[in-house]
Amino acid sequence: MTKRLAKCRQDKGGILRDINGISAKLRDKKVEIDKIKAREDELMAKFHELCAEGSEKYDIIRAYFEKIQKIRKGKKAPAQDKEAGGAGEDEEQEEEEEEPEEDDEDEDEENAIVGLPQEEYKIDEIDKLREERTKMYNEKQDILAFINDLEVQRKRLEKQEERISSELEETEEEI
Repeated sequence: MTKRLAKCRQDKGGILRDINGISAKLRDKKVEIDKIKAREDELMAKFHELCAEGSEKYDIIRAYFEKIQKIRKGKKAPAQDKEAGGAGEDEEQEEEEEEPEEDDEDEDEENAIVGLPQEEYKIDEIDKLREERTKMYNEKQDILAFINDLEVQRKRLEKQEERISSELEETEEEI
């Protein structure tokens, strides 16, 4: 009984350490998300310096700027296939099937922007901001996925901790 009690306490301590570690990682990731949001705000301020809200083509240029560029999985597939054991191929095919509709939308926006005078609307600078915004968006999505995984792990550990706590109470009652 004493050994069982000691093991339950040890297991519970290990789980609580793991939960605390996950909580610390979650706090760190949420700080990263806040930093990305601040960088997004800075980008939007730079965008407004290049294209004032009262501008004649503001709505078109803003829609172009805010559109998240699709990063083709085909470019990253070899690295993903090595990591995922080839599972990325199915996802790549599914995405390719969906892309044509989005490509038409992108082409319409691209055509609307291409016709604008570069000097007047500073499209090159806006393109650079758009690329930076897309990178931040992708970083944020990766962090959010990691946060989701951490929260799932934490919930699983909390359930284990509850189970061990009940075992610990039963053992203490038996003694």
